[in-house]
Amino acid sequence: MKKNGILNNDICGLIGSMGHTDLLVISDSGLPIADDRLRIDVSIVGGKPGVFDVLEPVLEELEIEKAIFSEEIRTVSPKTLEETLKRLPEGIEVEFVPHTRFKELTNTKSKGVIRTGEQIPYSSVMLVSGVTY
Repeated sequence: MKKNGILNNDICGLIGSMGHTDLLVISDSGLPIADDRLRIDVSIVGGKPGVFDVLEPVLEELEIEKAIFSEEIRTVSPKTLEETLKRLPEGIEVEFVPHTRFKELTNTKSKGVIRTGEQIPYSSVMLVSGVTY
């Protein structure tokens, strides 16, 4: 039995498969996910688990160099943006793209999507895998 860290087998596998510049999305409950994307659905009820409940342990195990957000988060959910930025590693690049582009990247370029029960608009975050050396 795994002693610590992320226990979810599918999330462990996704993180273990990430290479430099691969994309992993931690999504709110409403983000559309294409049928051909790896989808790990951890939602239970509205709001649970939230994006932060998944983001924090993922950041413990995945080296990231960049985070991508929908630009709409700035005006629609600025408090969530502020709280998310506090949790990200210091010095990483942050990029904002139109939500249509965020959905396109999610559904054509992401290696996988972890779907949470989060119900705050535009609270999804895309993590760009870095390297540890």
